[in-house]
Amino acid sequence: MLTEKKKKLIYIISGILSVLLLAIIVTACVLFIPLKGKKYEDIWAGPQQEYVLAEDSVIVEKQADKDFVILQLTDMQLWTSSKDNNAAFEIAEQTIKKTNPDLVVFTGDNVSGVGVPELLKVFIKQIEELAQKYNFLWAPIFGNHDNEMRATPNWSGDQYLKVSRENGGHCLFRKGPTNLGDKYGNLLGNYVINVKEGEQIVQSLYMLDNSAYAKYEKSVVDAAKESEGRSNAERPFPYAQIEWCKWQANNINAIANKQVPSIFFTHCAPYEMGDVIRKYVAGANGKVDGQPSENANSDDLVMQDPEGYWTLPGGYISSGGNDQPSFKPASDVQLDYPIIDGKQLKGIAGRIKYVPGHALYNTGMVDAMKSLGLKGWFVGHDHENDIIFEYDDVIYGYGLKAGPSPKPWNGSYFFGGTTIVMDSNGNITPKHVQIIKAEDYWKK
Repeated sequence: MLTEKKKKLIYIISGILSVLLLAIIVTACVLFIPLKGKKYEDIWAGPQQEYVLAEDSVIVEKQADKDFVILQLTDMQLWTSSKDNNAAFEIAEQTIKKTNPDLVVFTGDNVSGVGVPELLKVFIKQIEELAQKYNFLWAPIFGNHDNEMRATPNWSGDQYLKVSRENGGHCLFRKGPTNLGDKYGNLLGNYVINVKEGEQIVQSLYMLDNSAYAKYEKSVVDAAKESEGRSNAERPFPYAQIEWCKWQANNINAIANKQVPSIFFTHCAPYEMGDVIRKYVAGANGKVDGQPSENANSDDLVMQDPEGYWTLPGGYISSGGNDQPSFKPASDVQLDYPIIDGKQLKGIAGRIKYVPGHALYNTGMVDAMKSLGLKGWFVGHDHENDIIFEYDDVIYGYGLKAGPSPKPWNGSYFFGGTTIVMDSNGNITPKHVQIIKAEDYWKK
């Protein structure tokens, strides 16, 4: 028979175990049970669906007497370091003050890691406060880290919509159709921003989700390893997503009675952009693990001389002066641009540290959209890359990383942003805006 002392000990142990079990359950809920958000479904019916410009796209007005300035901020990646997070916001604000943008585009990985749900709320609050202070609109897309832990794209979208223009804020985010995915998963957050000057549509901005990774079939991975020497998992653009973009462009062009130039913003590079860079840095065997070609040593692909010129080996030079590289090359320099697949790579500025993270096969997004007005494509994701170049009449560019976190995966050379200045004809001029050298930040 149990003594009173033993009974009390059992009660105490049982109580402790119950508390521990409750703590485990609560922790599991906090870390693993998804935040689903409000129920949402928007089925795109296909190319035959009627198109209404004001309903199927976001309209932004451009002043007739001035250029329209887009500022790209990418990969702020708020995480567990309050010091790095505060620095990211400081860099963002300094870049905004310096460029006075009409629209700020965030190309993904705004947050990352443990605590993403709460970090996203912090990100949205801080950016909306900056938007109010400096009077700009802002438009985010998802990166591969934005919906980690408990966050889901639908829940994250709900948070952005709380500060939408319809709700008195400055955010242009839309969830978009829910049926643009493929066998690699669903996508959410595809929307188009049309920039109008009076009644004229000047430019279409495609804000696309290509952030999730793909679980490729073994045969696809083996083929990419054999032909290109890489096995990364960034996903291709689904065919449904491509058809939706074509539907947008065809209808916008019909309404404008002309081919409207367009810029695409995605987190990861499209296959075509990545493939051009891969072929430029690859060795003689065409693989990224081969010996570097004569004009593409991965250690010194881009160098900066004391006068502010940014140089790629072989004489590919762009000058911005005052340590600010510009897309337009110096007029007094004899340029000798490389030929990739019979077409000239030109207008180069910035650095290539490694081959972009891009899909293992091409679904044809660039080819589909070039005939409908595609003129520019800007991405993030690959922190150390900040190259801007023109190839086959499309300007491709990386935005400068907008913050120092997270250190283990951040070897960026500069922190800052990238402006894309648009004139009344839709012509664009990109330029990196450097706020601080990464090494100077890490020395603090």
